[in-house]
Formats: sequence, structure tokens, C-alpha cells
Amino acid sequence: MKWSKRVLTFLAAWICFAVAFTTFVPAQTANRKSDWSEDDHHGREKEKDKDKDKDRDEKECKDRDRDDAIGDSKRDRGEDGRQHRDDHDDCGCLPATAKALSIAAPGVSLQNASTLLSAFALVNNGTHEKRNVKITSILLPGGNVIIPASLPLDLGTLDPGGSITVDVDFSGGPFVPASSYPLVLRGTYSIGHKTQCFKVNGNLFIPPAAPGSAPVQTTTAGSSTVTGAPFPPQPPAFDDDVNTAGWTVPTAPFVPGIPTPLLTLPQKAPIGDPPAINFLVNNDWGIGQSGTAEPSGASGGGVVFVTSNWFAAYSTDGGSTFKQLNPTMIFPADAVGFCCDQVVQYVPQIDRFVWLLQGNGNRIAVASPATIISSKGTAWTYWNLTPDIFGQAGASFDYPDMAVGSNSVYMSWNVSGSNGGHLVARTSTAGLQAGGTIEIDYTSPGDSGNAWGGHLSQDTGDEIFWAGHNSNSQMRIYSLKEGSNTYYWQDVNISSWANNTPLTSNTPDGQNWINFLFNPTTQNPGGGFPLNAVLGLTRDFSNHVWFAWSAGTDNNFPRPHVEMVTLNADANEPPNLSVNQQVQIWNSTYTFAYPALALNACSAEIGFSLEGGGDGNYENHLVGFWGDFVAYITTESNVGSTRFGDYVTIRQAPPTQDNPGNLFDAFGYGINAVPPPGTGGQSDPHYVLFGRPPAFCSPIG
Repeated sequence: MKWSKRVLTFLAAWICFAVAFTTFVPAQTANRKSDWSEDDHHGREKEKDKDKDKDRDEKECKDRDRDDAIGDSKRDRGEDGRQHRDDHDDCGCLPATAKALSIAAPGVSLQNASTLLSAFALVNNGTHEKRNVKITSILLPGGNVIIPASLPLDLGTLDPGGSITVDVDFSGGPFVPASSYPLVLRGTYSIGHKTQCFKVNGNLFIPPAAPGSAPVQTTTAGSSTVTGAPFPPQPPAFDDDVNTAGWTVPTAPFVPGIPTPLLTLPQKAPIGDPPAINFLVNNDWGIGQSGTAEPSGASGGGVVFVTSNWFAAYSTDGGSTFKQLNPTMIFPADAVGFCCDQVVQYVPQIDRFVWLLQGNGNRIAVASPATIISSKGTAWTYWNLTPDIFGQAGASFDYPDMAVGSNSVYMSWNVSGSNGGHLVARTSTAGLQAGGTIEIDYTSPGDSGNAWGGHLSQDTGDEIFWAGHNSNSQMRIYSLKEGSNTYYWQDVNISSWANNTPLTSNTPDGQNWINFLFNPTTQNPGGGFPLNAVLGLTRDFSNHVWFAWSAGTDNNFPRPHVEMVTLNADANEPPNLSVNQQVQIWNSTYTFAYPALALNACSAEIGFSLEGGGDGNYENHLVGFWGDFVAYITTESNVGSTRFGDYVTIRQAPPTQDNPGNLFDAFGYGINAVPPPGTGGQSDPHYVLFGRPPAFCSPIG
């Protein structure tokens, strides 16, 4: 074959071009199939453009989140029911409604200036199940996410009204105490066959730095009197903010401890020696109501006065029989009214019962035992403690508690609102006895937000204590001395304890009796209540302060249990604090929760009142002495409930000639089936008088 000169020239040029092209193209491209075409080239360029567009869109989405986190805190929170146009499907999915999810009950703690711990509930506010919930982005100004270790974070399914606890920790900073940091979460979930994207804005408030202090504020309240129960009965006025979650305990790096080796055994009361213990009274009040009783009470001057959520009663025969009272008939439907929670103390210094009732604010009322007897429980001097006199107009008060000091009565409650948290108040016993205008010192709620749901130290003498959890290995201890106008807070490191949720402890009829305590419910979608709040506190004769709370499960404790810490506390202001011991009330097949503590005036031992059950046992009230490792069951429940709680009570019984300080008054409850033809269950509150034999004490007088 003959080749023309022009053809040979063209062929040589083509070979040179091919060799040169092969030299400069990467190996994977060179090795691809030989029919690579111009269409392929354009397809690859389009794919590159798509990747660039995707990267740009993702960056724009992240930039918008960062803008929100830095300062545009109101935008896109859904406060006005609208969703910002930037959150449409340009970020990769169909937009969720503005309030589909929310952040609730955040708990925040600083390990140091560059490490922030947080935990919160992610709540499904909708009416549909949300499946495959994933968090794909977490942004906090100045923070780098270290937990979770990677994203997306798969949270599974959220039922309507349900929530799940999310732990998120950050490095970076420096983070500043007493400051708020906007948090932005972005992610996806599925409803039916559709995937929707969400963005949730929250706020992480870092508590004030410790050690710290602040001056009490002071207000006054005028008194009123009432007698004869002249008012028509009314249903309790429940508030939407009743018993809501307010603080989720962050999880800190693990700190090992030594668990209590001995189990606490539940046994039917009464049980004789050993250990030496007497049960003088164990009677129900004859008052049936809902399954939530929250019993409180005290005794003195020949009267036992008790309360159980909606009702009250008193006994003049040592607790053998009770006469029922309706608070809405005794007190007027005024600015406070009446809702539910009640707490009772007897103050021997002034021979007065003090009755604290929750409403729109709180009402504190006093009466002597003689007046209760003569008026049949209807004559009281009272003071209305509305939110406005504490500078909290528009706020809601909830979950009150009360303690008696040497010369003061202390009160506490949760505050929901713009300056929410936990408020502690103090008034003099002399002022209550006088019955006129009283002066009240009080703390700023925001200073002890992590004490949400917490109670006050009993038998507290010349200084009151309350506490919260910075994390599951650090407590914050608050204190206020009588005669001082400054309250203090200090941090104390302890061993790690189990703060996990959700938790289950089923009764024989399949009811999870700790459901409301630990888990989100339709009434409380933000999480359980009072959860891990410090409910049991008391002081002893050896300069110790005791703290107890409900805890979860781990390798050492297979069932939910009670965690208890004793601190050494000297007489300084503020006191020097150190850990004396950390112990547990636990059993491998039985749940203990809702602890209350008190000091035995004779033996100096610590008595407890709590609730227990599950694993084939109904929920019941139990009492005992720490160190006996026996808890005595005082009630006989025969039906379960998922709405149990939210506290029980124990007090020092006033000394008598026969029993000179060796006894406790305890108040708890079980649940019994409603007699036919009714259905369901009703509370069975009990008054229990128990303690060591009188021989443990020297007779008085």
C-alpha cells in the first residue's frame, strides 16, 4: 500500500499527540475504556458543578446556623409560628414545622474554661411519631463538639410528646460562667415516607462560678386570718408548669468509687430485734384520691396534721383516726388560691404548725395545736406569697419544701419564667408567732438553677443547706447561715453515679411505677421529675450534712437506687466542705427512689422514708435506719401506676416522757384498687410512728 506524503504527515502528528496526552493524564483516566467521549467530559463537568453547588449550599446552611448561634437568637425560633425561608429544602430535605422539636431542661457545667458539658432533652412537640431522628450539625459559639465523637447522631424514634436525653460536650472557649450561649441543632427525621429537616435553637446558660456568694433580697407580706371553713369547695387550679423538668444532669468523665457492698432488704413492718426497732403506729388516713399523693405531715401538742396533694387531715388520738379537711373551703379563692403540693412542719419553739400550700405562688399558714383542736382545723393565720413580691411577676412557683431552723422557717420552690431556677426563702419563727407582717429574705432563683426540684436540709439548726448536680461526679452545695445576709455555693467532687434514662421498674400488673420520676411523659415531655434532684437532706450532731437522690442503673447497681453522700461541714461561713462517705441504698431485684432523711434526736442515726417496688412487687412506702440495711414496708399496694410521686416525708417526732426523742414521724403511700363498681387505683397514704426503743435514750424531765 502506498501512503501519500500528506497522510504520512498527519499520521505522525496524530501519534505524537497521543503519546503526549498519555503522558499527562493520570493513570486511572488512562486506564478507563477507550470510548471516552465528549459527552462523558460534559457529564463529569456537571457532576463537579453539582458537588460545588452542594458544598456551597452546605456552607450557606452552616453559615446561617452560625449566624443564629452568634447573635440572631430570635430568628427562626418559631416564636411567632413562622419558619424562616432559609430553612427550606435548599438545605437538602423538606422543611419541618417551626416547633416540631424543641430543647428542654438543659443542664450545663464547666469542667474548666475550655471544656463545657451539657445535657438536654430533645422533645417531639408534634402529634406524629418521628422515626430515624438524626442530628447532623451542632453549633455553639466558640465551641468544638467533642461528644458525640462523630455526626450524625442517631436518636432513633421519638413518640408524640416524647423526648430523649442528648449529651453534648464542647472544647474551645474560653467559656464564661453566668453567661448564655445559643445552641443550634440541625438534623433530619422521617414521618411516613417523607424525610424532613429540622433546625432547633436552644440556650445553654452556664451557672455562676464557684465558689461564689450573693446577698439575700428582702420583701414583706401582710397577714390575714380565717376560721370556720366558710368558702364553697372548688377543684384544685392546676397550672401548666406543674412538676416540669428543669435540669438534666450532664455526664462527666468517669470517676471510680467504692459501692456499698451490702444490699438493703425490703421487709414487711413491723419486724423485731435485730435490729432493735419499734413501730407504734402505722395507719392509713382514710382519704382516697388520685395515684399521686405527695404526703407530708408533722406531730406536736397532741395533734398529727397531714396533707396529701389535694386534701389535709388531722388526728387528736395519736394517728388512730383522722378528720379530713378541704383547703379550698378553709382559704379564699384569692390571688393565690390552691393547686396541689403541700408541706407541713411543727415548730416546737413557738408551738405552731406551719402549713405551706401551693397555688398561684404559695400560701404559708400557722396555727397552734390547741387552735386546730378547738376550731376543728379551720382557724389559721396566713400570708400570701405571690410571685410579684419576689420580683417574679408572671412566673409560676412549684414543688415547695420547708425546713425548721433554730430561729427561722425556710421555704423553697421552683420558679418558671424569665429568671427561672430555684428560690430559697427565710422568715423568722418569732414573726410567724406574732401573726403580723413578716419579713422574708430570699435568694435569686438563677443562682441555683441546678437545684431544680431539690429539697431543704431537715433538722438544720443554725444553717440551711440545699444542693444540685453540676454533673454526675460533681455537686454544688448551697448554704445560708441564720443571722447572715449572704448565701454561698461551693463545688464538691464525688464518685460517678448513674444518671441514665429512661428506666423501668414494673409492678405485677405491668405498670412502670418510676415512669414519671425518670422518663418523659405526655404530662412532662421534657423528661422525668424530680429525676435526680436532691430530695433527702439532713444534718447530724457530728458536723455532717447528708444528701440523697434517686439514681439509675450501672454495672454495680442493676436496679434504680438511692445515692447518698455525707459531707463534713465545719462552723465557718461559708463552711469548709469535704466528702465523708458516698453510699447507696440498693437491691439487685428491687427499686428504691424518692428518699427523705431526718436525724434521730437520741441515737444520732439517720432515718429514711422512701418508696420502693418493681420486679414483681407493687410500689410501696418503706422506712428504716441507715446502716441496718433493712427497709420496712408500711403499705400494702395491690395495683400499679405510671404516675407515682413526687415526694414522701420523715420528721423527728417531738420528745415525750415515754419516748424522749427516739421516734420518727414518717408519711408515705401505696396504691390500692378502687372498690367496685369503681375501677383503677387510688392512693393509700399512711402515717407511721417508728424508731428505736426508749432505752436508746436517757429519760427527759
